[in-house]
Amino acid sequence: MRSISQSIHSQLSRLDSLFAFGMALACVVYGNAARVPIPQLRHFLGMRITILNAAFAVLFMVLWTSCFKILRIHHSEELGLVRNLARIIAGCAFMSTVLTIYLVGSGTTGPTYQIAFDFFACSLLYNLVRVASRQWILKRNPQLVVILGSGRRAAKAWRELRTRYHLSVDVVGFVDDRPVEEMAPDIADRYLGTIDQLSDLLLRNIVDELLIALPMKSCYDAAQRAVGIAEEVGVRAVYMQDMYVAKLRNRSVNDSNLFNDLVPYHDDYIAKQEVKRLVDVVGASMGLLALSPILLLIAVAIKVTSKGPVFFVQQRYGYRRRLFRMFKFRSMVQNAPQLLEQLEGANEAQGPIFKIRNDPRITPLGRFLRATSLDELPQLWNVLIGNMSLVGPRPMTIRDVSLFSDAALMRRFTVKPGITGLWQVHGRNALSFDAWIEMDFSYIDRWSLALDFEILAKTVPVVIRRSGAV
Repeated sequence: MRSISQSIHSQLSRLDSLFAFGMALACVVYGNAARVPIPQLRHFLGMRITILNAAFAVLFMVLWTSCFKILRIHHSEELGLVRNLARIIAGCAFMSTVLTIYLVGSGTTGPTYQIAFDFFACSLLYNLVRVASRQWILKRNPQLVVILGSGRRAAKAWRELRTRYHLSVDVVGFVDDRPVEEMAPDIADRYLGTIDQLSDLLLRNIVDELLIALPMKSCYDAAQRAVGIAEEVGVRAVYMQDMYVAKLRNRSVNDSNLFNDLVPYHDDYIAKQEVKRLVDVVGASMGLLALSPILLLIAVAIKVTSKGPVFFVQQRYGYRRRLFRMFKFRSMVQNAPQLLEQLEGANEAQGPIFKIRNDPRITPLGRFLRATSLDELPQLWNVLIGNMSLVGPRPMTIRDVSLFSDAALMRRFTVKPGITGLWQVHGRNALSFDAWIEMDFSYIDRWSLALDFEILAKTVPVVIRRSGAV
């Protein structure tokens, strides 16, 4: 299971490597600073870093990562405060010793032991801040889990989550076909419904994972039914690590759809997602810098031509159905959200979305901004901070999602929303809601970096021609 905790750990591990590399080089340079004839900045910058010192910095970076990985310091939700602090001190002391040995062995002329002590203090502070930051992030965005089962295995799973993963996981409740009166009181208090009610439950509640905690030999069919419902909605099914599942790991897990999710995400898929994020950051940064004069002109034009703020900020559903603040240039009158209820009867779109070709709320300037998609440019900021991607399904409003009647529609939230997507380059507002959703699912199922670049390339001519714009 690639949980939020693992994802955060993977991202912060890169920061660890950079910190270790930077600190090692800084200590070596500081240790040899006495060899600079005149303490001026240009002489300092002109210092040569030997191959030996550079090789040590790289080796130190690898050793740092391995040391703290072995000590499991940054899996702090699995350790108590005292044990975690003791391991941090031990890890920092070990790395400080390695640094001291190298400085002494390489004939450093600087204050070796002072450098080692300063390094120990800095690395200790870094790790304490890193652990505290990780805990803060996990508490703000926990993994939301529904447990399938209500017996001994379910109780064991719940106890494990509460004790070892309380920072990163919240249990929404339990689903089972057993009568409530047969359940333990604490589980019965958190009972959500039967497996047949699971689809509606996943439609109306934010759930990240379905944890299977049933005796597989006797409840295989029930578990398979629940997994099928979860997969349809886009909720990942994971399995409790009991003896039966451990034995299944020795077989080919591809023989049955029920156990396919025992296979972790492939490394190449994770690598491609990381490249996608890199493209998003670079693309959004370059876009904001290059378009800054246009952004300024649009902002001034909006302020001059109509009353109200420059930006329209609205809560939208994003990745894993988390709400985020989406930014657009305001293209409507200031009280447009309040006027929506009066216009519901004039809705021309099928399905839960709202569209009117001649929406009276749109300002004259706003009509131009919408036709040219210039109103969407502030979403480059959403891409930069990680709420959105350059390419993906469009983020949907709370109103639209509340009108969903099919749980399968929730699968569109298994990827980050985007500024552009298949829907934008194949008709935009001229398409029906069903066609829109079909394209979202097609993008999710066919996703690749090549597809993203293809969509980005097609977006420009579509915007220039104003195809399907309202």
